Amino acid sequence: MKKTAALLLSLAMLLSMAGFVHGDSLPTFTELYSSELQTIDYVDSTLTALTTFAMNTQLGLVYFDNFGLLRPGVAENWSISADGTVYTFYLRQDIPWVDYRGNKAGNVTAHDFVTAAKHILNPDDPKSVANTLYNNLVGAKDYYDKVTDDFSTVGIKALDDYTLQYTLLGPSAYFMRMLGNNVWYPVPTDFYSEHAETYGTSCEDLLYNGAYYCASYEYEYERVLEKNPYYLNADKISIGTVIYRYNKEATANGAELFLRGDTDKVSLTNDIAKEWMEDASRSDKYCTAPQNNMSYWIAFNFDPQFEAEFEPDAWRVAVNNVNFRKSIFYGFNSHTYNAVLNQWNYAENTLTTFSRPDLVTVGALDYLQLSGLEEYYDQDLLFNEEKALEYKAAALKDLEGKVTFPVKVKVTYNTSGSTSTRYQVLEQQLEKTLGSDYIDLILAPYSGSSFNSDVRNTGDWAMLELGWGPDYADPMSQFDPILKESIGKNWGKVYLAQEYYDEALGYGDVEKKALEANAITGDFDLRYTTFAEAEKLLLDEALVVPCYRGGGGFQATRIVPFTQVTGQMGDGGARNAITLAALSDHPISEEEYKALREQYLIDRTAARAAYVEESAGYQIPEK
Repeated sequence: MKKTAALLLSLAMLLSMAGFVHGDSLPTFTELYSSELQTIDYVDSTLTALTTFAMNTQLGLVYFDNFGLLRPGVAENWSISADGTVYTFYLRQDIPWVDYRGNKAGNVTAHDFVTAAKHILNPDDPKSVANTLYNNLVGAKDYYDKVTDDFSTVGIKALDDYTLQYTLLGPSAYFMRMLGNNVWYPVPTDFYSEHAETYGTSCEDLLYNGAYYCASYEYEYERVLEKNPYYLNADKISIGTVIYRYNKEATANGAELFLRGDTDKVSLTNDIAKEWMEDASRSDKYCTAPQNNMSYWIAFNFDPQFEAEFEPDAWRVAVNNVNFRKSIFYGFNSHTYNAVLNQWNYAENTLTTFSRPDLVTVGALDYLQLSGLEEYYDQDLLFNEEKALEYKAAALKDLEGKVTFPVKVKVTYNTSGSTSTRYQVLEQQLEKTLGSDYIDLILAPYSGSSFNSDVRNTGDWAMLELGWGPDYADPMSQFDPILKESIGKNWGKVYLAQEYYDEALGYGDVEKKALEANAITGDFDLRYTTFAEAEKLLLDEALVVPCYRGGGGFQATRIVPFTQVTGQMGDGGARNAITLAALSDHPISEEEYKALREQYLIDRTAARAAYVEESAGYQIPEK
């Protein structure tokens, strides 16, 4: 308990008693990685590894502190037009760029944000993240599609060296939070023009304005980050050097390397976690890993495209019956399924809604507590055998003479990882609850390297686990995988559900309601309550089966939990970045983690209350 009490003290006291040497002798943090970055051009994608690199080495207009509260970054303050479409940012004039040796290389200006947008929207070098800009900024889509080659028509302008202005397609409930995403970070204008051909290929071919600069990078060996003494919050940086060391077998041997002191943070598999729990010498060296932004669900395919032997026509009839879907919805025991991933914390990771908690808050309420959606949110588990059998009886009556029972359910799965075991559990559990005379889950293994393009996107499945993490802090981003107007066309085509299908529109009631919600831009409370209505309809009609939230499990780490900055999703985003993190002189135990979590939630509540007054000065009247 002594270590727990110490960790609950103020950060300054913690650093002191945890063995930190102040001044020029800050400690080093080392972490392993097994998959190499393809680029360190930090605005190139939103892949977790690159986003982490960006959050460590760059500072955008705003950033999010360890409580997930939005703070001014390069922008000192900003103004928003009365109609909510024009955002003007007034930049600090003393944020320097530094090179890979930590030397100053000029200051960040408004022109650097324009350069970044031009780089992303370059139609001759398409970037997967370009849609983030052209779905929000006036003129960006026409420029990207080569309707015009005049970049001045795009809604981003440097009014002068330190005044930046964005013009949006319409008012946005989430634009300010979106700016914490690395896609909106600046790119140094003069440096980029000099290094255009090699930009983002090495540490030397980037400049940095964040907490760290990349001092060296050897492909499939290591990346070394050093503290940037000119960073906005340099006085709060307590880790001097960050080393990411490549190890192809990090998952397998990371635990032993941690015990030897060769790394300061590793994820623990179920087997290794169990070994440590039962070993007195290691039982205080692991703790819970944070949850992340991902949510997972069991999807139904409303447009099956598989072999005749699996009876796709019969599946299409069955899946378009709400009672059949509800029998599976309530017959699926997510605790049993999720325990394959994590046999200890599976209950905490279980989701009973489509969206994960903490995506959006409305006052003191989570978005999931609005419009009756709390009916699902407040449950620990959706599994209800009595209800499942009632819906089975109703489905048998509805489908009599239309399909032959048992209904064949093709479950095509990727053979990598623990997926195989999870689907075996799914098969055994559903057939036991509902009866093998009612459904016949047929597992079809796929061992290729392109599962998504060959299986998921083609519709070669009847049921499948899918997962998604919103790109911005708004329910609309969570709805992307099920909407015809987005990527839902490759994710089971929920919009084709026949009971709710509008032939004139080409989609059904859920999409109608989601698009209605997305059109509400002047009243954020109404926007979120309407989205909650759409999600409740999605669940009421059992068009998806909620499963689990990403992350969780166990880790071995010396990072003091909840000290580092978050992404735009707040505590819901994975805490992968090291910026502002505190490093302990010992591995964090589960006892310490729970105490720190409890204290963090108390502190976060207080911080949120104080934030109302603190943030009042961030937005100022238009100049």
